[in-house]
Amino acid sequence: MTSRARPWIEAFAPATVSNLGPGFDCLGLALRARGDVVRARWREAPGVELLRITGDGGKLSRDATLNTAAVAATALLQRWAPNAGVELELDKGLPLGSGLGSSGASAAAAVVAVDAALELGLPAVALVEAARAGEAAACGAGHPDNVAPSILGGIVLVPSLDPLRLVSLPVPPSMWLAVYTPGCSLPTAEARAVLPRMVELAAVVQQAARLGFLVHALHEGDLAMLGEAIVDDIVEPARAGLIPGYLEAKAACCEAGALACSISGAGPTTFALSSDRGRAEALLRLLDEAFVAVGVGGTGFVDQVGQGARVTSDVLH
Repeated sequence: MTSRARPWIEAFAPATVSNLGPGFDCLGLALRARGDVVRARWREAPGVELLRITGDGGKLSRDATLNTAAVAATALLQRWAPNAGVELELDKGLPLGSGLGSSGASAAAAVVAVDAALELGLPAVALVEAARAGEAAACGAGHPDNVAPSILGGIVLVPSLDPLRLVSLPVPPSMWLAVYTPGCSLPTAEARAVLPRMVELAAVVQQAARLGFLVHALHEGDLAMLGEAIVDDIVEPARAGLIPGYLEAKAACCEAGALACSISGAGPTTFALSSDRGRAEALLRLLDEAFVAVGVGGTGFVDQVGQGARVTSDVLH
């Protein structure tokens, strides 16, 4: 590619809901409508330069060694195109520290845009590996439970990290989620700091059984069974106290017929599961009422499981 032909390649990567109860650090799903956008184009000088960030309120660094999108792009170049260079622009569509996989979406959009801009044609597992590096820069650990569904779409299980293995699970078509982000932040590092260092064997066995039950429910397309499986007695109790109003919100949703209600990722975003859109919208109103009542009203939406990161346009400058 010559310097006279430098198209911007734009990619979108969706928000994610991870953990899903017992699937801590190994299970997540992609949403449909919301996410981050990254534009990438080839440049003559090797390495990554982040030219512009919008939608972050000035909070994110443009330093390529610190920014999630740039770190992910750098990891991709180092492994697959060590002599290449790219310029990036990042548009944040997701709130920071929300539990919606915000850093993961930036990393996912970056690697998809760079892969397309350099015409590398890399497999999904290579993109996820590079995006994990961006996640590690953002939260100190390169867990792929957000970047994997953000890149692959659908519901993704990560049964192995070395080697990285990704399993796409069936998605029940009538599965709806009410997703609500309270007006408080919960940094991933803080949410991890409260996790128990020791766990009783019986609790581990129960958690493993529930994760197996969850996978079975997805294969059966049984949403009631899925709701039974989305229970977490290890991580959720440790984090619930960090989210004002969470326990009240969950109780209200379960009393109103939610199939399940839990924390998305590290939080504070909370999701409630339903088998139809109308019920999901009612659950969203309950979530809003509960969080507003304790002074942390935020924003929410109703959505379904969606496809993964994708190139959305070629913009010639």
